[in-house]
Amino acid sequence: MIQENIFYEMDKQNNPDHVATTRHIVEDIYDLIDISSFKMIWFPFDNYDSYFKLRADELNLKYKATHIFDDCGNDFFKMLPPENCDLLISNPPFGQQNDIIKRTFELIDKGLIKSFCLLLPLSTLETPTRAEMYEKYIDKLSIIIFKKRIKFLGKKTSFNKGCCWICYNIPKLKRQLYWI
Repeated sequence: MIQENIFYEMDKQNNPDHVATTRHIVEDIYDLIDISSFKMIWFPFDNYDSYFKLRADELNLKYKATHIFDDCGNDFFKMLPPENCDLLISNPPFGQQNDIIKRTFELIDKGLIKSFCLLLPLSTLETPTRAEMYEKYIDKLSIIIFKKRIKFLGKKTSFNKGCCWICYNIPKLKRQLYWI
């Protein structure tokens, strides 16, 4: 555990894909999607200090939080979600967004998760490859766009980005496009 924490803390300092989401961003999405309506939530990119996990604890939500630096070395691309998972939600590594989006839709297709919310850069909406993935699932897709750039924890202003939530099969979201 101590060894993993050392590597985790080093990764937080040096890995451009390690980006922490602020509390108010987490609280906003939890309210928008009515997080308490989900029975089993998976945070696949979240370690002990994640606001996704900390806020879930405050709300007494049932969840599983995993990260490649946790005690088990969980890897999103190799592991299965918790049983009866009805929501995957997280701020995944931006540098792996194509693979993460593809894997998330594969988990949907296999019935291993029912819904998801991924916090990603607005540029995630671009490219023919991603457009084809989204178009296949357009009937249950919602996109929540931030009116202002997000300031991520511990990052300089050059990293602050225009972002959006890519959401799939979230009952409370009745439209395909929102601005917050």
